[in-house]
Amino acid sequence: MGKVLFYAVNDQRATAPKKGYSLRPLRSTTIDARELAQHVEQDSHIDAARVQYVMAAVVKQMRQMVLNGHKVELGELGTVGLTCQGTGSASEKEVTVKNNVKGLKFTFRPSVEMKEQLQGVKCELVVLDNTIDVRKHDEHGAVLIESKEE
Repeated sequence: MGKVLFYAVNDQRATAPKKGYSLRPLRSTTIDARELAQHVEQDSHIDAARVQYVMAAVVKQMRQMVLNGHKVELGELGTVGLTCQGTGSASEKEVTVKNNVKGLKFTFRPSVEMKEQLQGVKCELVVLDNTIDVRKHDEHGAVLIESKEE
């Protein structure tokens, strides 16, 4: 199946839901569309440039479909769509988009097959030491781990 490494972090941010130590997945890199297309090329024998072109078209169409209120099923991976954040009202007559919808969220719901595969993933705890460089962060603020030995 797969293997996910975790490391402990002491989160003392004012915005942290729970202060103290928690585990975070150790992410080594981010795979971009170009690299993903190269992997797809190996499995499909379609050149990476064409794969990347099709992936860009798929993303464009998915974005449009989701923004028009559709859910998009991605086979055995799962489904993407929108949910809303908001507040409730005491009665149906008081409900308005302006007053009750505070924002939209793009969501992903894994398929049954993906959930089953997640059950088989091996999880291990690692201790960060001086062979790990944790200074880089991804676009979401997650620490990117790179081995200094490579």
